[in-house]
Amino acid sequence: MSKMICLACSLGLLCFFAKPSNDRFSGYKPVEAYEVRPGIIMTPTYSADGQVCQVVIERQHYLNGTVDLDSTMPHDVVNQIVNELVPNEEKGPLTTDKEMARLSIYAGNTVTSFVDYKNISVDISRQPSSRGDIVAVIKWKRELCK
Repeated sequence: MSKMICLACSLGLLCFFAKPSNDRFSGYKPVEAYEVRPGIIMTPTYSADGQVCQVVIERQHYLNGTVDLDSTMPHDVVNQIVNELVPNEEKGPLTTDKEMARLSIYAGNTVTSFVDYKNISVDISRQPSSRGDIVAVIKWKRELCK
């Protein structure tokens, strides 16, 4: 009887600590993502020591069985998310005056605005004819992130 109890306990522990194996996706790099607003996801990447280096904010196109091809996000919502993810004290001061810190580059069908702070930079891209933003990228200026 004690052998049966020991065997049952051993099997129970083995099942508890064993991780299910799914080799179907083993050849792909896993990606971490968070839904920061309904339909808007944030995807971070990290340095070798685990510090966040970059965050990408963009609209999710398939949600709850519905396809949404609109890629835009309201600019004020993007700014709110950036301020939530990186508070002012972590951003540091603007690197230049406010006029020069908010530069935009027109390239093809995209306008990218750059805001540069001491510790991070924020790039926000949109189409020239659009009121909303397509993607925002926050980059930390840490040594291990370069």
